[in-house]
Amino acid sequence: MADREAQIDAEDQVVIQLSHQIRALPGVTGCTLASPGDDPRQPIGLPPVVVAECGDTTVVIERPGTLPGTQAVRRRIHAVREHHADAAHVWFLRRDLGQFGQLPSHTVRLSGRDVEHQRVAPTEQQLAILDAGGHVYWLDGKLVLVPYGYHSFRHPARPEQDWTAWPKWPPHKDPRDDWRISKPRPAPTADCWGLVPITLSSLTRTRVAFHPADAHKIMDELYAAQEGRYRWRDRRAREIYAERHAPPPPQPAPIPATEASATEAQTEPAPAPEHPQPAGQRDAETPPQGTVIPSPTSSANLAQAFPPPPASPPTIPPPPQHLPSAPPARRQRRWTDAFRMLRRRRER
Repeated sequence: MADREAQIDAEDQVVIQLSHQIRALPGVTGCTLASPGDDPRQPIGLPPVVVAECGDTTVVIERPGTLPGTQAVRRRIHAVREHHADAAHVWFLRRDLGQFGQLPSHTVRLSGRDVEHQRVAPTEQQLAILDAGGHVYWLDGKLVLVPYGYHSFRHPARPEQDWTAWPKWPPHKDPRDDWRISKPRPAPTADCWGLVPITLSSLTRTRVAFHPADAHKIMDELYAAQEGRYRWRDRRAREIYAERHAPPPPQPAPIPATEASATEAQTEPAPAPEHPQPAGQRDAETPPQGTVIPSPTSSANLAQAFPPPPASPPTIPPPPQHLPSAPPARRQRRWTDAFRMLRRRRER
């Protein structure tokens, strides 16, 4: 009995410290303690609540050390509704190491980087609070952990999709295994709860109300990321199927042996000269393309290859119209003339 009283005093002291933190938040205009539904003859087993006024809204904040049975939890919820009909009922739970150690964390993609989120399996009392319209948060120092629903599922294998052995995909993971989120409150059918960490002061920073706007913004980003992830995996399964079922490229038809020999002969390069020659000499010795070089052993071939040039008549210049007049040339005497003169003298 003494131990129980000591535990109740410790829990009351925690609530008093929390009321000081709530009162210091911007936007909070009033903060009091109350025990709705508690009866000294039949206590609920929960410490007092913090009733905070935020503008025109009222928030009833619970800070239990441990949650009692489901019946006591429902009794407190009904009592809060009777005294504060329009108030939001928020339960700040202690971070129980036993509950938080059951499930591993999971990786989410936020603002282009990977972030680890803790996961917990909700208890029966926590599900009862959620079912009654309350909010279940965890208070860890100055951080508040806000839950969302985590639903695991497998992508259906549709026609013309291949989900096996994806390149660059971890071999121990199946690309069909995926998850989706339910927000801003976890759906009753969620497999477990993922937790978004925000600061306690952010609950009243965005507007004059007690509202986890920063957590809801992150949940919206997770929802947008999951939509892109769905589309990418669906498209990737179709691409891999198309790659693996693509028809082989057509093979070129074989070339007949005769055509192959002719093609090789045409494409065979001419042998290079052993000694380089001057450009002028090469031009003079190299016959033009298309010239047939005769065999040197046949004179007929030589005559046929190099026929004589055609004969052309000599060009005779025309005679002048007027010949120049010249004196007759003087006759020169010869020895026959002298012999004739001597013969004539003897005959006389």
